[in-house]
Amino acid sequence: MDKRRRRDVIRELVSTRPLSRQSELVKELAARGLEADQSTISRDLREMGLVRLPGADGVPIYGFPGEQAPAAAAGDLERGLKEFATSFETSGNILVLHTAPGNAHALAAILDRARLDEVAGTVAGDDTIIIVVKEKHSAKRLAQRLNRMS
Repeated sequence: MDKRRRRDVIRELVSTRPLSRQSELVKELAARGLEADQSTISRDLREMGLVRLPGADGVPIYGFPGEQAPAAAAGDLERGLKEFATSFETSGNILVLHTAPGNAHALAAILDRARLDEVAGTVAGDDTIIIVVKEKHSAKRLAQRLNRMS
């Protein structure tokens, strides 16, 4: 099989549809008459520099570094806050959001994809998210807004 052809098809597939598992790529390639096993796909993804990005429904999808993750679907932020947020605390333009252990990354990804006007960026640990609030906005007001959603 021609490696270049296989990788061109992988590039096309990843660019046009949300694929989250290598087995999906194996099936899509097979549907196009290209046979490849999981280990070959794994090597292709690694050598092509593909990474896993947060998908619209929270499930990671394959993409290229530097690509922006798709925007959060309506209701994702509220559901994420209800499921993961435990408390909010502000200091200047910083909003610290606490979660149960192991949940900060998932909620930070949702916050990033929500693309809130007030948010400059997020940093997530295990159970804590630091949200940097833009200068013209209030961290306290954002905390109140997010707290009402949770």
